[in-house]
Amino acid sequence: MLNKQTAAHYIWANARLLERRVFDHAFFGGSAHDVVQALRAYQNDDGGFGNALEPDLRAPDSQPLFAEFGLRTLYESRIQDAALASDVCRYIAQHADLKQGIATITESSRHYPRAEHWNHPQSEQPSFSRLTGLVGLLKWQGIQNAWLDNAVDVCLRHIASEKYEDSHTILTAFCLLESLPQTEAIKKLYGKLSDELMAAQWFRLDAATEGYGLTPLDFAPVANSYCRPLFSDAVIEEHLKALASEQDEDGGWPIQWQPPSELARLEWRAYRTVKSLITLQSYRWE
Repeated sequence: MLNKQTAAHYIWANARLLERRVFDHAFFGGSAHDVVQALRAYQNDDGGFGNALEPDLRAPDSQPLFAEFGLRTLYESRIQDAALASDVCRYIAQHADLKQGIATITESSRHYPRAEHWNHPQSEQPSFSRLTGLVGLLKWQGIQNAWLDNAVDVCLRHIASEKYEDSHTILTAFCLLESLPQTEAIKKLYGKLSDELMAAQWFRLDAATEGYGLTPLDFAPVANSYCRPLFSDAVIEEHLKALASEQDEDGGWPIQWQPPSELARLEWRAYRTVKSLITLQSYRWE
């Protein structure tokens, strides 16, 4: 049975200030300004985010991975901040190639502790799927920027012409579609991604499936999510049941991969605990 009190205790005891601010904003009327200010603490002079914002990489310098994590934090909290987003856009525009994409992490990240899954050489190679997610998250912020407008067009052509096979890249591509007027062309791309998701790697449609993967609740974390129509009520209900059952005795939710340190594990668990509580509350799960 879900225990909200022990979950709250876990968050207050273990979470970073950023996740505590998100928790306060979601449940106790905390201000959006406080969330933004906590996120600003991770921002570097180049406009990007650094300082281990994504806990699996402990680098202080700016990384595209951190930019996505920071922008998604705002997106999931439904917070728009034009000044912060414009700074991040400046960083992305400096490092992206609209013919090749953008790397997830840079070569400099090799000098710092990081989770094993970031040691893959492809992580440092330009990726359009990574760029599509960043462009979508920036566009959702509502900022006006000539480079961003051009990048949106490029990324939409990529979604239309390429088969997306990884559920992580499909998740970020949906964010770009959500940020745009829902024209027939966008609805067509929505249908394309929806079909690709059902056969994608790392997607767990069946709630009984064990191990790491994205579930329907990652695509529809709240009841009015853009991707909620993709899943039946029965599927959502089974995943809510599974999510609630994963809560540990200490109140937090576990992670299913090996982080680079015990501190990173605490940070990730607190992040996942906040996110799980927000999802369960949205769907009125008790």
